[in-house]
Amino acid sequence: MENNVYHVISNTHWDREWRFPFQRNRQMLTDMMDAVLGILESDPEYRAYHLDSQSIVLRDYLEVKPHKKEQIIQFVKENRLLIGPWYILPDQFQVGGENHVRNLLLGHKVCAEHGGVSKIGYSPFSWGQISQLPQLYKQFNIDLIMFYRGINALESPRSEFMWEGADGTRMVSSRFSTMPRYNFYFYIYRNAVHNEDPWEVEYKWSKGGTPFHFADRQQQDEDFFIVAPVEGYYPETLEPWANRLREEQDHDFTTPHKIWMEGHDSSGPNGKTVQIIKDIKEKMNLDVRHSTLLEYAKHIAESVNEEELSLVTGERRSAQANRRSGNLYGYTTSARMYLKQKNFDAERWLQFYAEPFNVFSGLQGRDIRDQYLDIAWEKVLQNAAHDSIGGCSLDAIHDDMMHRYKEVIEISRGVFERAMKHSVLQLNTDRLVDPSEEQVNDKVFLVAVNPNNSNRTTVVEAYLDIPVEFDQEGFEIVDEDGKVLNCQLIERMPQQHVLEQMTNRPMFFDMVRYRAYVELTDLPAFGMKAFRIKPKALVLEPKDRLVTVLSQPVMENSFLKVTINANGTLNVIEKLSGTEYNEIAYLYDEGEAGHAWVNTPTAPFVTTEKAKPEIEVLENGALSATVAIRHTLSLYNNLSDRKAENGNVTDVPVTLLVTLTKNAKRVDFQIEMDNKVESHRLRIMFPTGLTGATHSFGEGQFDVVKRSLERPDTTEWVEQPMYDFPMHQFVDLTDGKKGAAILVDGLKEYEVLEDQDKTIAITLLRGFEFIINPAAEQDYTHEKGSQCLGKQSFRLSFYPHQGDWTEGNVYTEALDFNYEVRLIQTGPLNGNLGTSTSFLNIENKDIQFSALKKAESDQERTAVLRIFNPTEATQKTAVNFGFELASATLMTLEEKEIENLQLSGQQSFELELGAKKIVTVKVEFK
Repeated sequence: MENNVYHVISNTHWDREWRFPFQRNRQMLTDMMDAVLGILESDPEYRAYHLDSQSIVLRDYLEVKPHKKEQIIQFVKENRLLIGPWYILPDQFQVGGENHVRNLLLGHKVCAEHGGVSKIGYSPFSWGQISQLPQLYKQFNIDLIMFYRGINALESPRSEFMWEGADGTRMVSSRFSTMPRYNFYFYIYRNAVHNEDPWEVEYKWSKGGTPFHFADRQQQDEDFFIVAPVEGYYPETLEPWANRLREEQDHDFTTPHKIWMEGHDSSGPNGKTVQIIKDIKEKMNLDVRHSTLLEYAKHIAESVNEEELSLVTGERRSAQANRRSGNLYGYTTSARMYLKQKNFDAERWLQFYAEPFNVFSGLQGRDIRDQYLDIAWEKVLQNAAHDSIGGCSLDAIHDDMMHRYKEVIEISRGVFERAMKHSVLQLNTDRLVDPSEEQVNDKVFLVAVNPNNSNRTTVVEAYLDIPVEFDQEGFEIVDEDGKVLNCQLIERMPQQHVLEQMTNRPMFFDMVRYRAYVELTDLPAFGMKAFRIKPKALVLEPKDRLVTVLSQPVMENSFLKVTINANGTLNVIEKLSGTEYNEIAYLYDEGEAGHAWVNTPTAPFVTTEKAKPEIEVLENGALSATVAIRHTLSLYNNLSDRKAENGNVTDVPVTLLVTLTKNAKRVDFQIEMDNKVESHRLRIMFPTGLTGATHSFGEGQFDVVKRSLERPDTTEWVEQPMYDFPMHQFVDLTDGKKGAAILVDGLKEYEVLEDQDKTIAITLLRGFEFIINPAAEQDYTHEKGSQCLGKQSFRLSFYPHQGDWTEGNVYTEALDFNYEVRLIQTGPLNGNLGTSTSFLNIENKDIQFSALKKAESDQERTAVLRIFNPTEATQKTAVNFGFELASATLMTLEEKEIENLQLSGQQSFELELGAKKIVTVKVEFK
């Protein structure tokens, strides 16, 4: 078609850290940015350059070259330098949903500071796309999505398609075409400038230019660089290669507007692009434009016929079926699992403890006008970069990440501590003291802090310190009604604590420490409750015990009966229904011959189904019991030994600590291992017996994703589908009447096997040789970080239930598992809130909390609440605060006002959330 328009989009794909650590990579970024600004300044015909839909590059660059800021702002305002909408390019499945919202918010903020944001959903960075991405983009006023990982040409035979997200939001989307984000770069640009065809990867010294390389011991392993390139131009290549590109790709597009992407990993601009475009137009009489994604999106919106587009729905994790689409490469979900675990912990501290309770303390009069949490969120976001959280970079990069996580957790714990120091003072402990008691300053209190949106009665592990001067070799804990709480003493020991005080020197408390399990009752949602710790001479040994030992240990409470089998597996009976789950929690190990992006299982395969582990009852009381199951796995040392006939093996100890508490409906596991071998994947297996199950349900980002268990014939595909799927906090399987969920703390990968038992396999660890191939193979097998050697620790839980995940309250159980009650010991409190208070209560427990934060507008006595409905039905709820409201305003995720909400009381309002909807409300307090 002669009316075709070819949009050349000059861009870079800039990984902040991947093959080089950040500080080293930033120096390449500086050179690239200098080149971009130089070309834009010197050549007004050079239309525009895209910084890969992120804005962190501006902060990184301007930190070392602040004098360039005004020049950048000028080019951004002129739409010659395109930035955002993201702050950094994340992997979407390996961080929480709130992480993505903050990423887009910070990206928009940085872009606004530098001239404006590019409102295009250009997402060429994630290994698959989450189900809620259309809703996220739509709420940020973005109308076109462009990605290629997770969509194939069978689902979308043409480049443009309609994508319907989890909540029903539909958006025009594009998968580009063959060689999706660098088709022009490989077919036309490299030929025209370097006389290299798309598949040429070797540079001949005789080609010329000036190579540069360190030849000393310290830097001999670094890359070569061309510091004085050959200035070539080969216009004779333009027509044949442009024609080839048109022949291969023009039919992919549904409109006359074709996209030609000029850019590659860590690439920079070339002023010759202007001449290339001119010569193609002149030689071939084509409408070729040096364009922008904004212009391309405008033309697509005007020319696309939405009714004729293919419709795809839900998350996008499809493998590459043919060369007209991109590959998925999705096994980063299990690469360096310790990163995923630490990210989850950092988000937990920041999102559920520090941030909301910081807001609560602010509403109680504390000055929270500081930047602590902004600093913490930015560090979490830096680690969300796809190659970073993906675990597919150099050891030094992941070491840097762990330091950032350490800082995030330190900041968050400190913010939470300071908030609670203020908030506990608002409680009043008078009702915990009998008026007839002597007025002696000997009263000790315990405050429980519940970070979840559900009232809780739970067993907690407490470390209670009683001053030596009052100790009576025992204690009891009572509530305001005088009821004595159930306790299980573990140990008693002397303890001396340092006492910090701003107006005096550090001193110390002489204490007796009691480690005990305590059953805390009726803890309010997002709130606090005070109890009295009374020194008292009494026997704290439990009358009843959860474990009985006959031929094998049996753990039992009101809801579950758990038998520890001789091979270390568990038989679990869910008493309400009588459902039995047999031989669960065996270990399965396989060799790994793949890499960060691909799992290639290799023999031998080892299982503990016939093992004879050491089994020991560690704790056994009325409130909590723990049994240790100690396995020893004999595994090959490395990949070479696996391939040898008589390879070397090493004993790898793996201990499962199995815990059951009073009235718990789940069985908790703490798994400890000392990984001494390389190149293997270790999984823990849960045969469910749910033969009628047809789908798995994995919690994701603002969603619980329904995934078919069918495995169609894909033998002819270029890339085979992944049946290991990502999850955030749980995976659930149900036959409609009963179900089984695995709750996880930071683990990211599960599979439901094709076996008759519908076994759920949870990946604990996957070690692999780190070899990458950006051009020549780069062998980093001397770096052992990807092998995850040494001490490893994992937490997960088995939760049998009735019905599906909604009927079985799986979400609430996962939140209780992951967000523990915090305990604070205090002296007398004289506030006006009584012994108990709830700061926030979302009445409908099918509605989930995502954030309570300061507003981006930074208004005083204003907070932003974000909640979401992961179910498939419309839900209504009242939202109750512990503070008097002035107004409530419905907002977009971008925090743009939509409409005022009517208050239903002095402290509450009501909301209706459609299926899978995310709702943000700005709340102003009196």
